[in-house]
Amino acid sequence: MILLGSWATLNLISGSTGYFLSENDTKYFHQMNAGWNVVNLGIAGFALYNLGQSDPSFLSYSETVTELQNLDKILLFNAGLDFGYIAAGAWFWERGLRKNSDRLQGYGKSLILQEGFLLVFDAILYLMHSPLTKEVINNPENFQITANGFKIYF
Repeated sequence: MILLGSWATLNLISGSTGYFLSENDTKYFHQMNAGWNVVNLGIAGFALYNLGQSDPSFLSYSETVTELQNLDKILLFNAGLDFGYIAAGAWFWERGLRKNSDRLQGYGKSLILQEGFLLVFDAILYLMHSPLTKEVINNPENFQITANGFKIYF
């Protein structure tokens, strides 16, 4: 979430600055980058806040497995959404070319960039997280609940 928040902050700064310093489709590209990353920054901030508030010592083994599986499902679902948004971006871009619309072209290019990043982000998180889920499910004897949370022994 720190990576997502950093990406969002960088895009908010560069998008806001670029909007005022650019013209044509580049202006709208920057506008969409800034707008899209208000949402990303909110998601990252909310997730980081919740992580700071959570206490893993209250999760049982079955609750831990459920939470791990839910995160895997969310990451795969998000990756599917990312493909949809990339397709929408390509459609906006192409439509902007046909209609000679700088706004549609800029928005389309921005969607492709932003969702391309999020697709890679979600895929890497899934590839890092799913082995942990499988390890906890397949080897419950390596999972130990302690007073300070839980430990997984590989």
